[in-house]
Amino acid sequence: MKFERTFQYMAQHGIIFTVSQITLTDNERGNLRELHFGEAKSAHYQVNSKVVEIYDKMQAKNRPCLMMVGISKPLTRQQADALNTRRTSIANAAGSAAGGAAGAAGSLAGPAAGFVAGLAAKTGVSSYVNGALSTHHAGDVIVSIEAQVNGGIGPQRTTESLLIRA
Repeated sequence: MKFERTFQYMAQHGIIFTVSQITLTDNERGNLRELHFGEAKSAHYQVNSKVVEIYDKMQAKNRPCLMMVGISKPLTRQQADALNTRRTSIANAAGSAAGGAAGAAGSLAGPAAGFVAGLAAKTGVSSYVNGALSTHHAGDVIVSIEAQVNGGIGPQRTTESLLIRA
């Protein structure tokens, strides 16, 4: 088992990822903990654990599993602020959608009831989504892991991410 290909990718907001491509087979599963992701520095064990977890989730058995592991350079203050702004926008959009639906349903009982129901739903959903999405800080490292297996019941694909706090 070895890194087949390593390249750099620039994502939104100028975030640079070092991406490693690995193809794993069932007999190499025991050696996954030996992989070393230098870009993760002291958190490489966390990355290894996530890689093993995702490989097991894919249930590849005797089929090859293509994995792409992307590790960002530490975020700058501007990059972290841009991601946090996007987080707030997503929370507000989700809250507005829920508030509109609840307001329309609540308006059957009267305009005031619709307004109150919509406001309550918007506030609740916005708060929930805002809490569920992570807050980024300068120096944080983002890890993205994508796995793909072809065959068996058909092509399977999964993507997960991990945030390594500074």
